[in-house]
Amino acid sequence: MKRLQYFILAALLPCMFIACKKQVELPQLSKATLKGVGPTFADLQGRIYVDGSSPIIQRGACWELKTIAGDSKEVQFPTLEDDTLHVEGGTGFIALRIVHLQPDTAYFARFFAVNGDGVQYSYPVLVRTPALPAGAVFVEGFLDGTGDGFSMGSYTGATDEAPVHTVVLPNHFIGEKEITNTDYCRFLNALDSAGQISMDGTVGSLKYIDMEDEDVQIVYNGDKFIAKSGFEQHPAVEVSWYGAKAYCNWYGLRLPTEASWEFAARGGLISNQFMYAGSDVPTEVGWFSDNAGGETHVVGGLAANELGIYDMNGNVWEWCEDWYAGDYYAGNFTTDPTGPSAGTTKVLRGGSFMETAVTTTARFALTPEATEAHVGFRVRY
Repeated sequence: MKRLQYFILAALLPCMFIACKKQVELPQLSKATLKGVGPTFADLQGRIYVDGSSPIIQRGACWELKTIAGDSKEVQFPTLEDDTLHVEGGTGFIALRIVHLQPDTAYFARFFAVNGDGVQYSYPVLVRTPALPAGAVFVEGFLDGTGDGFSMGSYTGATDEAPVHTVVLPNHFIGEKEITNTDYCRFLNALDSAGQISMDGTVGSLKYIDMEDEDVQIVYNGDKFIAKSGFEQHPAVEVSWYGAKAYCNWYGLRLPTEASWEFAARGGLISNQFMYAGSDVPTEVGWFSDNAGGETHVVGGLAANELGIYDMNGNVWEWCEDWYAGDYYAGNFTTDPTGPSAGTTKVLRGGSFMETAVTTTARFALTPEATEAHVGFRVRY
């Protein structure tokens, strides 16, 4: 009988040892998903399904530069020894923004979770940050389906600034400054070299710039278009909507929609809700009749707004892509609106040196062939 007891005990001892041994399980994570990217950041989302054998004490993201040459399908696996962002523990949905990235650069990034038994990583995702075009400012927009947006329009402005409505815009770039006479001369001379423009600024039946108006700040010297002395860095004026649009098309750009223009003027996602583009004092950020002395000024000569964009109020009215309709806002167009499908006038924004100050929500309109001393433009990338 004793021999049988010893036999049973001997058989059970390994099982008892295994049962007493601590069970080791690391956290379980989904693959990292890229939800948004800008020149210097990337938004990652994922999920931590289970803690493992002990609670998660730390989680976060890690990333490293892509060092694999070309378009190789090989994947890199960053670790905690690379660049990291840490947050407190916990399971479930995880969304993090990694920052301080370099424009026009490729990275691999993934999530990690740490419990008492070790670290577990998600499968990585490739992140390619876009280049930052010369002279452009990045305007961060909204993720699709989040319900976020900005309130476009005004409760106290003119009737065509109402009703206030929510607008969702994607990430985009907009010109840091208004297009200057030097910029526009470069375009005109490209057309001139191709034999496409007359000395009076006409291309076919369209006048891109009124070279015969006394207020124009560009001359044709018999060989090429040049800015008048002292006006090289002033905004190009006497430019029609057609001329502004042609400039954008030539360089693979476009005019801002009035929604994208207003969002940028108001400071985007970091808006301080100023009345004017960067201040509640208009003359700090814009050239109006109170401080302009009846003329345009060098672009970027006053303070920028929250995003680092200059002259979005004052100096010159700026052409937008959209046709104008006084009741357009009543249609409640919410996702990257582009204005009515047709019309007789085009939208302008921002005010000019010839008028008293107007706010970032003010709207103005002219026929697309109009050329005026107080009208210019900037570009959207």
